[in-house]
Amino acid sequence: MAQEFVILISASPLKTQAHLTAIRYVQALVEKGLPIRSIFFYQEAVLVANRFNSPPSDEPQVAHRWKELSDRHEIELQACVAASYRRGILDAQESQQQDFDTHNLDESFKITGLGQLAAAMSDTCIKLIHFK
Repeated sequence: MAQEFVILISASPLKTQAHLTAIRYVQALVEKGLPIRSIFFYQEAVLVANRFNSPPSDEPQVAHRWKELSDRHEIELQACVAASYRRGILDAQESQQQDFDTHNLDESFKITGLGQLAAAMSDTCIKLIHFK
């Protein structure tokens, strides 16, 4: 069985270069034909999933680059449910339950739990790469 990769990102997209490094790493894996099982955003990293992010045009467009990578290579972008809700990032379902008039989870991201991360790493052929 071929080795697959799980990418875990816990760094803020606003304070470090970890997201840009992770994007380049994932692109290199894809170019080599290596499979990526999932990309999981945890802790401050979930801030990238806020669809209302609007960085200045002279700064890296991190969320846009993640979305392009996801769309081009059909890789699911997973945002931790607890970390997202704690930071005010809500999907449509949670927004409705909280009686808000809108949600702010970008459509390219999916809210998931740590259980999905654990399940993705359940195989012996999985290599976890953590960017923090």
